[in-house]
Amino acid sequence: MYFVILGKNRELSLKELEYAQVEQIEYVQNQKILTFAHCDEAKLADLAGIIKWGKLIDGDLDQVFSASPEKRILGVADKNQGINLKKQYGLKRFKQVDLLHTDLEVKMKGIELVRIGGKWAQVLGYQNIRLYEVIDFEKPGRSMQMGMMPAKLTHTLLNIGLSYLKEQDKTLIYDPFVGSGTTGFLANYFGYDFLGGDLKLTFAQKNIDRWLNSKWAKPDLIFKFFVQDATQALVQKELFNQQVPLIITEGWLGPVIKQSTTAEEVKEYQRWVKNVYVQWIEQMAKAFLDLPVMVFTVPWYLGYENYLEQEILKTAKEVGFEAESLQELYKREQHKVGRKIMILRKPH
Repeated sequence: MYFVILGKNRELSLKELEYAQVEQIEYVQNQKILTFAHCDEAKLADLAGIIKWGKLIDGDLDQVFSASPEKRILGVADKNQGINLKKQYGLKRFKQVDLLHTDLEVKMKGIELVRIGGKWAQVLGYQNIRLYEVIDFEKPGRSMQMGMMPAKLTHTLLNIGLSYLKEQDKTLIYDPFVGSGTTGFLANYFGYDFLGGDLKLTFAQKNIDRWLNSKWAKPDLIFKFFVQDATQALVQKELFNQQVPLIITEGWLGPVIKQSTTAEEVKEYQRWVKNVYVQWIEQMAKAFLDLPVMVFTVPWYLGYENYLEQEILKTAKEVGFEAESLQELYKREQHKVGRKIMILRKPH
């Protein structure tokens, strides 16, 4: 029996779980912990929206500690349980670890146990926070003015998109608003060919050499940026080699919202953003041999009336897509613009 601990964006995490093909889900402890009987374990280990995952332990804990005798540090949430287990199994020490947090020392050198429904479970995997840090903060070409999509969110969208694809030999990821290259770096790390377009490639080009020379890269895969106005027809269609790509992106978020921004200005900004997205979706509907799966974000103006989501859903359906959006917003404290997740695909 497997378990996962969900991140704070619950609906987004549940949507991503479809990629791991989980079956027979049950909820535990205020619906923050899920248990399930079956999944694709390799895909489960690649999820971005869960904090931890692992397996429930059948029998006593002897098998756990004997299997990893070199790991003498125990991570556990309850102090008294930690004291008792340390003494019982002769461990070097224990650390209290909150369910919703990752202790790096325990992750690297110890064993973390979680109590679920009266049984012990062992944590076997964690979010790849270091990968996200490298992509978000260590690339030379980055600017907060770009409204960069966080790597963790990008990875989540990538997995959601992959869950809609049939198993095939080659998957091509395309980001038509490539920005600083975040989608490309994640696609490359997880073993997918990548194409990225944008009006300007200043930041992306600054970052690509550093990435391809890093330990994270897979340099043998296709990884290419090209100049492209997303609202216009593809100018280098031959790059796609007749493949229908999986599109993962964050388009234009519009002008920066300030404390002094009025409701009328936000309404006008939404009109500008809508025009970009509508033209882009219309182009994608006719660019390839078939309708692509598209997973992307649109801005949601916190504290203002929003109509952008409905306009985009309307356009998508008019050009032949089956379209949906998640109700949950992806937002951060003190930000004035959140993100709405949208999914377009070929109708069943």
